[in-house]
Amino acid sequence: MTRAKVKFDIAGVERETGIGKDALRVWEKRYGFPVPERDEREERLYPQDQVDRLRLIKRLLDSGMRPVKVVGLEVPELNALLNQIPDETPQNSAELPGFIDLIKSHQAAALRVSLSRALLQQGMEEFLSKTINPLNRLVGEAWMRGEIRVFEEHLYSEQITHVLRDAIAMLRHPGDTPRILMTTLPGEEHTLGLMMAEATLSLCGAHCVMLGAQTPIQEIVLAAKAHQVDIVALSFSSAIPVLQVKSGLQLARDALPKKVALWAGGAGVARLRGPMEGVQLMGPLSDLTEAVISWRDAQPVPAK
Repeated sequence: MTRAKVKFDIAGVERETGIGKDALRVWEKRYGFPVPERDEREERLYPQDQVDRLRLIKRLLDSGMRPVKVVGLEVPELNALLNQIPDETPQNSAELPGFIDLIKSHQAAALRVSLSRALLQQGMEEFLSKTINPLNRLVGEAWMRGEIRVFEEHLYSEQITHVLRDAIAMLRHPGDTPRILMTTLPGEEHTLGLMMAEATLSLCGAHCVMLGAQTPIQEIVLAAKAHQVDIVALSFSSAIPVLQVKSGLQLARDALPKKVALWAGGAGVARLRGPMEGVQLMGPLSDLTEAVISWRDAQPVPAK
């Protein structure tokens, strides 16, 4: 079969491009691309040229662009945008070195004030992408080089947790949907990624129920029922082995009611190869926005 005749089902496109199935369906409806063919069972089939185009779109999304800006563009336009993306990342906040200095000099109060000021200046979405994401990476790299001690990394995490928690409280509206229960499984103590996800979801108008770290699966099931949630979202850091991530997700999926969706994200999930049945795997934070849109689009229209 020639390359031009190769066609991918939707799971194959997700595997080839890293773009979730829900996002593909939303884009098809909202932006008119991709335009899949249909097989005899009415299942979507995507030609090779569309998959190639989706790879370009994914690279632009990973650079920080929004789907509405790039999904409808043709290949020459996508390539032109890619050529404008520098190898470095000057779009990151210019204040990053100053934050690192405050961490190293143990100025917790000044660090919190500076982070709060950056949030007010940038807004939540830009703050997460241009300040917190790169700052997390810089802190991690400095720790690996021995330039930052464990207690200093904890100091940073505590300050950003306070800043995000205060900001999230201002975004909460009890009646918002979907209702999302957020936690980590036993053995996963890192919650900063979970809080960044909560901030993104709250910005989308979702109602988040945060349980914090290391909740046993049976307690997650009970909490999901008590809070009548639509979705359970789990976070996995790179410290969790891949096999533990997969087994934890499978156990959670088996324990939760089928009507409750299961989302998973974080550096630990990024190492999984291929999709997991019944689990929606998230990449960058922008995936959460698309997932919320998709969830809402899938809800039945109330009868008049």
